[in-house]
Amino acid sequence: MDDVMVYIVIGLLTFIIGFLLGYLVLKEYYSRRFLRVARQCEQSRSIVPLISELEQES
Repeated sequence: MDDVMVYIVIGLLTFIIGFLLGYLVLKEYYSRRFLRVARQCEQSRSIVPLISELEQES
């Protein structure tokens, strides 16, 4: 019975670590993507790059 608890704890810890790492990676990716689009909007002084980015995402 103790072996089962050890495996459950290991599985839970790996799930939590994977979830947190995935969250951090996706947060960084979309943060950089947003900053790139914001720079394009600033350079063109228009929201057209933002609209085209939203079209690509959907």
